[in-house]
Amino acid sequence: MIYALVLAVASPSVEREQVSSCALASTEYEVRNTFELSTAAKAYDAEGREDDAELLEVLARIRASADMILLPPEDPIGLFRISDSREAFAGLGEFIDEDLARDPERFATLLDRVRKVNLSIPADYDPGWVIAGSEKSALYADVIDGLRTDTLAMESYIATLVRDEVYFEAYVERVAMLADLSVDGSQLPARFDEVAEIMQARIDILGDPPTDTAVPWREVYKPGPNAPFAVLYRGFNGPAQGEALLLRNSEEVRQSWVANALSREELSQVLSKIDFENEVLGLFAVGEMTNATENFFVTEFAPQQDSDGHSISVRVGVVGEHCGFEPSRSYPFLLVKASSQADGALSSRFRSNYPDQCAPVMAGKLTL
Repeated sequence: MIYALVLAVASPSVEREQVSSCALASTEYEVRNTFELSTAAKAYDAEGREDDAELLEVLARIRASADMILLPPEDPIGLFRISDSREAFAGLGEFIDEDLARDPERFATLLDRVRKVNLSIPADYDPGWVIAGSEKSALYADVIDGLRTDTLAMESYIATLVRDEVYFEAYVERVAMLADLSVDGSQLPARFDEVAEIMQARIDILGDPPTDTAVPWREVYKPGPNAPFAVLYRGFNGPAQGEALLLRNSEEVRQSWVANALSREELSQVLSKIDFENEVLGLFAVGEMTNATENFFVTEFAPQQDSDGHSISVRVGVVGEHCGFEPSRSYPFLLVKASSQADGALSSRFRSNYPDQCAPVMAGKLTL
């Protein structure tokens, strides 16, 4: 398998039933979970049915992504301690075998087979783990179809690269260098950087990976009605540098830069919506951006279970270059409240961007 790194481009308590390739000879694989698809793919591979194995491996990658996003495990750490779970999810960073990708006819047939598979799930679908929550499960059909579209777009891009003889020759050489490194523990030769430059030079000519997406990420990350927190304010005129804070009383809020970013009326409205006796106010500022959309969401804000600290996670919608947008400076920030009796500070913060399907770009003035 081709690994993304090499290409230089962007817990169950019972034993799982082993699924043979015969059991998946029909369209039954359409409702199988990641583990069943992965097991069947290995069986096909052992039988020398390479194209069938590749089909199931692609489906397993798409299924795994959708299930982890919309049907997350209650105990993700425990899940990945199990060997077959590690094996099943180890292939998420892989691509279709390069020999198959270099054969236009076989590759086109494989992609057509992937497109025709019905990836919807029944109401009693079992992903292979205890589900933590499924309030976003209504999005499953749209999300997994989007993931399939994005996956096949990337596979097509990778196929373009490996069919380029200059790129492929450099790629094969690089794979050999990495294999030698893993065997004897030696250092990478100087030639390694030269090969990487050759590959990048071909990418500069052949084009960058696709950046658009068919997945409705905006709906995925938008908090549901049962979220244990509530966003009180979202603005785009925050500070130039990112930061995250906990504010425990109205005086702390008034003495912060937030009092300059909000009007007097807006600040009063925010403070009227929080009970500092039983709730805590989280502040997350992203810093300067030039491609942020209005769809800036909190996905987690709560006390941490193993300490008296708090954690906060946010997702920022961004527009890709393929949208042809004009860059516009903004300084996204938000205020979010949650019930808490914990005394600890904000000990964990996480922020990531997601492609927002060419939504309008925001503008905002800097607050000092």
